[in-house]
Amino acid sequence: MLSQSHILLPALLYAETHFRFFRFFPSLIYKKEPEIIFDLPRRLEPGYDLPVILIINDIDRFPVECISVDITISGPSKKTQLFQFQNIKKYIITHPFPSQSVIYLFTIPRNKLADGNNFINCTATIKKQKKNIKILNDNLFGSSKLSFSCFLADCSLPGHNFASYGDLHVHSQYSQSHVEFGAPVSVIDLFSKSYGIDFVAITDHSYDLACSMENYLKPDDQLKRWVSISEEISNPAELDKSLYAGIIYANRVDNSATVTKNIKNTLVLGEEISCLNSKRKAVHLCGIGLKNFFYGTLDGARKNNKMKNQLTIESSIAQIHDQQGVAFAAHPGSKAKWLQQVFLNRGTWKTCDISLKLDGVQAINNGFDKSWDSAKKLWIKELLKGHKLSLAAGNDSHGDFNRYRYLAIPFISIKELFNRYFGNSITGIYSKISSQHDVVKGLKDGKTFVTTGPFLNISFSSKPCESIISNKEIDISNATISISLISTCEFGYPFSVVLYCGDYQKQKETKIFRKVFNDKNLSVSEEIPTANFPEHGYLRAEAKCKNNDKLNYSATSPCYFSCNKIT
Repeated sequence: MLSQSHILLPALLYAETHFRFFRFFPSLIYKKEPEIIFDLPRRLEPGYDLPVILIINDIDRFPVECISVDITISGPSKKTQLFQFQNIKKYIITHPFPSQSVIYLFTIPRNKLADGNNFINCTATIKKQKKNIKILNDNLFGSSKLSFSCFLADCSLPGHNFASYGDLHVHSQYSQSHVEFGAPVSVIDLFSKSYGIDFVAITDHSYDLACSMENYLKPDDQLKRWVSISEEISNPAELDKSLYAGIIYANRVDNSATVTKNIKNTLVLGEEISCLNSKRKAVHLCGIGLKNFFYGTLDGARKNNKMKNQLTIESSIAQIHDQQGVAFAAHPGSKAKWLQQVFLNRGTWKTCDISLKLDGVQAINNGFDKSWDSAKKLWIKELLKGHKLSLAAGNDSHGDFNRYRYLAIPFISIKELFNRYFGNSITGIYSKISSQHDVVKGLKDGKTFVTTGPFLNISFSSKPCESIISNKEIDISNATISISLISTCEFGYPFSVVLYCGDYQKQKETKIFRKVFNDKNLSVSEEIPTANFPEHGYLRAEAKCKNNDKLNYSATSPCYFSCNKIT
């Protein structure tokens, strides 16, 4: 007999197309061939070659052979170029699941490409039994097969001299189930550095990490998945050595071996923990900077989802802090769908669930949308109570480096979101990051902002390069506050800045400053005197930049202050 969770699963997760209830169950998206998917970064930092991966998944069930790969690129000022890759086996990279998938890494030299937006098409020649077939970009039934896009930047992310950037909610190939698979940790490392960000928190599902390496439906008391990912992240030298021995350069299409930069990034070990809220429903909590595994299997559609073994939000936070980690509510503005509520016992973050010991909220989950508005309301309510909560951003990406492919209707159709991808929404920390400890400390100290591009800061006018955003209360008596917004042509000119002030005594947040910009300056700064500020409260800022019709947003964590009045 099929469990309810198995009945629902295809509608809830990601596009692994081979799941069926039984052998002859009808499915339009099912094919007797592995999933074949190309992917590449949406943005390329100056000085980096363009990496492209090809994932052939479920190779153990549907054996095929890749014969060759052709990649065509159309840039803004160059004619369409063709890059051909033969002798394909030399591009295979190692990873922890070699029996289940084969992954290839190809590299296009940066000096062959033009800055600006480039359009890329990837074609694989696949030998299936006795015939060759051509796969354009992917072989998913009903997908668009449209070109990938990649913006080749001519400068680093805005404000990179004053901050470090990272994605705090990323899934790897260890998040694996009936309907999803992802990319290796080593590829996430490479692609994140190529994109231009400085750190990544790998937060795989607790219910996936509790399963066997060989079979994602079977529990594993030895926790080999957790052990494996811990070793990968804690010992970066043990990541695929081919990626760090020059393959990004030596395996270029021109076979040159010029090594220009160390591509290793700062990786942070985390976990997306399924835990119980106040109504005994499953919500997700991101623990970052962990040492030990957290059990949370309630909503994983597995047989090991016994209620008695589940952690509460409070107990999870306590254990995270015992490990010197930080705890963030994962996408608290997203509401669980009713089918998820019924079959997977999923709930939604409420005000009563925001524990006083929570370190922050991942209010941004792939953009400033309705979920941001909902999360912001929860966040502001807690700030006015005196609860110091920092902002975090991530994209909940399972691969999805260039676009998000997902199951729209179970067994029937695949759809794509071109505005959802790794690195779209990122967390800024007002310091330079070089280790997992630095990331955890920056988050714990509340020195963060969230953005889809622009750099935003609050400082004293006398020290404009130093941020005053942190969990430490400061005295701003008789001071002048400065709001700084920095952008680049990539993200557009400053459009508006807003400063909000939370008054603890009045239990109210008000807008105390707003300015709209009409000129074409990429960097702006505004000064605000503190004479009319309340005695105790917080400040936070929001900003927008406009690039043609697209808006890019930024929002800061609070600056907590006291302001002694002179009478």
